[in-house]
Amino acid sequence: MNDERRKNHKLRALFDEAYRRLEYCFEARPRQGLPVEWVVYRAARAAYPQLSSLDLFQFAVASSRVHRSRHRQPGHLAY
Repeated sequence: MNDERRKNHKLRALFDEAYRRLEYCFEARPRQGLPVEWVVYRAARAAYPQLSSLDLFQFAVASSRVHRSRHRQPGHLAY
């Protein structure tokens, strides 16, 4: 049985490189309380214009999840 959840192979192939390229978005504080996913979405759209809106949304959400898992802070609840 194949337990692979990832169905978007095009985005998966691009994910690691795109995450490294756009990781700076997570370090900067978004202005005016904007969600960091919105900032990542906009930066990814500029860097990868060939991606669809759905691909960009999936990348923003997945990269946010990866960033949180790699930068856990003791005493903070997962969200």
